[in-house]
Amino acid sequence: MKKLTTSDLILETASKLLLKQINPKVGNDTLITSSAVNIPGLELTGFWEDFPGHKLQVFGKKEMQFVSSLSPSAMENVFRKMFSYKIPCVVFVDTPKIQPIIIDLATEAGIPLLKTKINIMQFLQDAGTYLYIKFAPTTTVHGGLVDLYGIGILLTGKSGIGKSEIALDIVERGHRLVADDVVNIQRTAKNVLIGKPEELLQDTIEVRGLGIVNIRKLFGARAVRVQKRVEIQIELLHWDPKEQYERFGLNDDFTTILGVKIPHIRLPINPGKNISVIVETIALTYLIKLYGDDPAKEMQEKLLKKLKKKSINLNEEILEGDTE
Repeated sequence: MKKLTTSDLILETASKLLLKQINPKVGNDTLITSSAVNIPGLELTGFWEDFPGHKLQVFGKKEMQFVSSLSPSAMENVFRKMFSYKIPCVVFVDTPKIQPIIIDLATEAGIPLLKTKINIMQFLQDAGTYLYIKFAPTTTVHGGLVDLYGIGILLTGKSGIGKSEIALDIVERGHRLVADDVVNIQRTAKNVLIGKPEELLQDTIEVRGLGIVNIRKLFGARAVRVQKRVEIQIELLHWDPKEQYERFGLNDDFTTILGVKIPHIRLPINPGKNISVIVETIALTYLIKLYGDDPAKEMQEKLLKKLKKKSINLNEEILEGDTE
């Protein structure tokens, strides 16, 4: 499980959420374990069935107006009950006044209280985005990630097959490097995979026999990216004459990463083959398909039309020659 503390939340969102702690040094190491937030509603009236106590609790102006209408004893009962769930923290958004009893009860229970002056809609949007990305599923893939014509291509294959050398050649041809050797992939939306480099290896490629090459310093800032959507996986394979490889492109293969399906192309390598040009062609073909064109299917349709026409002409010849 990913770890996010209240202190992390305050520090990492300082420029957007503008959070400040009302009861300092209370629950700074409390773990936030959910990417969702909860705005208490029925709970304030005493209905606690299915209360999501594991979520970050958010109070806006309306909620605090209702709280202010409660008697002191009712207010104490509500928050004593809420804090008994050991919630990660409470955020008061754009609320002018927070009653002292709430602060006292939270401090007693070790619950951190935060506040911000931004409006509720902005907070929910920015906090939701931050928490979603923070808790998004992740995985690590041994390979390289490059950006060709805006398409993120994940290069995989056995160690020593030439992934880094191909990535270097792709950069030299004017494209961009995202990651080499280690690609950290995160699912940031239902069908979106984002690949990033390992921080220590960012902007570098390891070329066997040469060593570490800094792409940013050699080719400039245009040659690198800090992240890119992963859209195609190309698996580099040693050429095997006994193996059957796709020749027409009619059968699309897919691989699944973190529950997201992307095209998977098995690309055999043998001497004399310009892999970089083929990778460029794969990227361009993918772009063409996005616009509704499919070269393989178009050729299949042309072939079928030609065979149909040939069959019709042959039948006509047979009929003309049939004198009985």
